[in-house]
Amino acid sequence: MDNADRAQALIDMRLNQALQANKAKFTGADVDEIFCRKCGLEIPQQRRDAIHSCKHCIDCQQIIERRQRQQLGK
Repeated sequence: MDNADRAQALIDMRLNQALQANKAKFTGADVDEIFCRKCGLEIPQQRRDAIHSCKHCIDCQQIIERRQRQQLGK
């Protein structure tokens, strides 16, 4: 095993650790909203399937995240 293989093994191990830590945050019931809490439009099924406990449509989520970044000064 050369240095590149060892480096890749380390990357894979750390990625798996990060994925497991992230997955642990999302235990429990996946309760998705059918309609966006902000605008009231229906949230597409693909989004609800992809996002754990989805509460907002993509447009409203982007607005929320933009405001959060602005408040943090980013």
